Amino acid sequence: MKFSIVKEKFLEPLADISGIVARKTTKPILSHALLQAGADNSLLLKGTDTEVTLQILLHELNVQDAGAITVPAAKLLDVVRPVSYTHLTLPTKATIYCSLEKEQLLVKAAGSLFRIATLPAEDFPALAEADMERRIETESRALHDIMQKVRFSMASEDVRYYLNGMYLNIVEDGNAIHAVSTDGHRLSCARSALATPAPAGTNLIVPKKGVSELIKLLGRVSQPVVLNLGERQLSLTLGGYRLTSQLIDGTFPNYEQVLPQLQETPVLISRQTFLESLQRAKVLLLDRHDGIRLTFGEASLQLAARNCTSPTAAVPA
Repeated sequence: MKFSIVKEKFLEPLADISGIVARKTTKPILSHALLQAGADNSLLLKGTDTEVTLQILLHELNVQDAGAITVPAAKLLDVVRPVSYTHLTLPTKATIYCSLEKEQLLVKAAGSLFRIATLPAEDFPALAEADMERRIETESRALHDIMQKVRFSMASEDVRYYLNGMYLNIVEDGNAIHAVSTDGHRLSCARSALATPAPAGTNLIVPKKGVSELIKLLGRVSQPVVLNLGERQLSLTLGGYRLTSQLIDGTFPNYEQVLPQLQETPVLISRQTFLESLQRAKVLLLDRHDGIRLTFGEASLQLAARNCTSPTAAVPA
C-alpha cells in the first residue's frame, strides 16, 4: 500500500475516526483504524468500538499501490497533527506520504519520517449490517437542534440501560419527531415537524456515543438527511461519511405521562435575566447534588444557593 495526500484533506477525517475507536480495550484491534487504498485513487478510513462504526471515503489523494492495513488511530493522528507542547506542526498544505514496509506504516512529511506498527487488515472486525427497512427523512439542522437541546439529561452508566441514550419517537401520525432523554431526575423533550411523513409508531433508543457522533455530523451541514433504521441498527450517510450505530434494546418510559398538559400557574420571566441569575448563584455550588432554592413573590423571584462551607447567597432575578 502506498499513497500521498494533502494534510488538510487527511486531518479532519482522521480526527473523526480517532473519536470513534475504543480508548480502553482488551482488544488492540479496536484501537486501530482501517486504511484501505483503492486503485481508483480512493482511501477508505474505518473505525469502530463495535457499538458505533464510522466509514469515510476520500477521493482527493494519489494512490500508487492499492492495499489495506490497520494502524493505531490516536498515534497516526498525533503524527499528522503533532501534540501542541512540542511546538511542531506540519506546514499548511504539506503532502503526507504513507507506505507499508515490513508490517510498519511509514509516514513522511516535511522532512520527518515516522514508523508505526500495524496489525493485519484481516483482523479488523467485520460487523454485520442489518436490513434497513424503515427510514426517517428530515432536515439536518432541525434534527441536530432537537438532539442538542435534550442531550444534557441523558443518563450515564445507569443500571437502567435504556436511559443511557436518547429516545427518538415518531408522533402525530408520522408528521413529527420527538427527541427525549432522562436520567431519572430530569426529563427533556424537543419536537420537530417532518416534511415527509415517517412510519407511525417508529421509535428507537440511540446510545450516548451514537448521539454525540450524530450531532457532530448533522451540525456540519444544512440539507435533507435520511436515517435508515434496522431492527437494532441506525445508519446515516452524508457525502463520503457513513455512520452506523447499534440501538439500545429496551422500553423507554412513557414520557408523555410525565409532561404536564397544562401549566396552572405559569411564570413569565426574561430568559437572559434568569440565566445570568442562575450563573451567579451557581458560583457557590460545589457538588452536582447541591441545589438552588427559588422563592417567588408577587412580582419577584429570589434565587438562593449554599454549600456546607459557605453561607447562603441570595440573588434577585
